[in-house]
Amino acid sequence: MQRIGELAKATKTTTATLRYYESEGLLPRAGRQPNGYRAYPTAAAGRVDFIRRAQALGLSIREIKHLVAEPTTDPARLRRAVAHKLAALESRQAELATLHKDLEAMYLRLAREPALGCGQVGDCGWWLPTEEEVMAMTEEVDGVRACDCQDCPECQGCCGTDCC
Repeated sequence: MQRIGELAKATKTTTATLRYYESEGLLPRAGRQPNGYRAYPTAAAGRVDFIRRAQALGLSIREIKHLVAEPTTDPARLRRAVAHKLAALESRQAELATLHKDLEAMYLRLAREPALGCGQVGDCGWWLPTEEEVMAMTEEVDGVRACDCQDCPECQGCCGTDCC
């Protein structure tokens, strides 16, 4: 048996996290020692590791709870959950690729025509970027990528852009 602090240390997590997992039903309720401390079986470390790996794969607490609710040695339920996450991820990647393309196009259009003469953004018939515009955008974006200023709230021009 392990006390909560020992389990937290062994699994590189916190006691608050372990209490949360227990309250959500992810981790079985711990027994109590005579002094009132929680006492977890040695197998609890494996459950905590599973929960953390599942979270790292993108499974929600609700999904993990469903997986651990009915113990089984058949990996089919986990395989199906991972398959669903893969499908959702692929869909999201497609959405993000489209968004990336749209943001690049908007960036280039705004760089080319900083003062729109046709009303609101979206009312103009803009054109595709030139090679020079693509190169300028790539250079500026690479500069921002290399910077640690994170949204530039207090940036001092460290990324070489006018974001500050």
